[in-house]
Amino acid sequence: MRLTVLGSGGIKPTLDRAGSAYLVSAQGRHILLDAGPGALRWLLRTGVTTADLDGVCITHRHPDHCCELILLIELEDAMGRKAPLGLAGPAILDDYLTFFARWGRTESAPPPYPIERAVLPGDLEWSPFGISGRSVPHVENCVGFRIEVDGKTLVYPGDCGPSDVVVDMARGADMLVLECTLPEGVDHHGHLNSEQAAQIAERAGVGKLVLSHFSPNVDVDQAVAICRKRGIDALAAEDGLVVEV
Repeated sequence: MRLTVLGSGGIKPTLDRAGSAYLVSAQGRHILLDAGPGALRWLLRTGVTTADLDGVCITHRHPDHCCELILLIELEDAMGRKAPLGLAGPAILDDYLTFFARWGRTESAPPPYPIERAVLPGDLEWSPFGISGRSVPHVENCVGFRIEVDGKTLVYPGDCGPSDVVVDMARGADMLVLECTLPEGVDHHGHLNSEQAAQIAERAGVGKLVLSHFSPNVDVDQAVAICRKRGIDALAAEDGLVVEV
């Protein structure tokens, strides 16, 4: 299983970080975790196209995580897609799909190809990906993902605050992609700083920690150093980073 970072930034635009988006690949199959601003442009650089995607997992409604979902859906319509597209995430995604199917039209016009919805929390199988979606503490209707392929486990909670729930879903994972939105010393119930991220990784006993979702005011090198000081195998995500799980 391979992780490609398409977007490692937060909601505030920067020149070097797109919004949250990650490509997960295994056995020639591909899924997208979140679809923030800039995701599809970075996807092109990987050699994977939207037509190659088997499914998309969306964590929550904030636009830095989902604003290019409708672009992806309509692009595939324009390109004549026939194959189903999986779409996993919280129930609120149905409101998103309904809105855009009606926006500017007198009648609803859903895409002509099948969108196979999986409402999470819950479990699903997109072979070869075994996916478990669990509620995480950020905003209402927010789901994190635990993905397993061939005995390897990748966990992506999306945006989250300090919580035993996140520790439990990440327990024993080979790789944990965890947000680091906040500068050190700043606390917020729905986001993490590097010390809080390190505590979660340490308690969960993960193999590798990938810090991501950086705000412009986060000292990335310091954040990684804080995690490594606790003995955690940590690195900073950057757009285009490719890591084997």
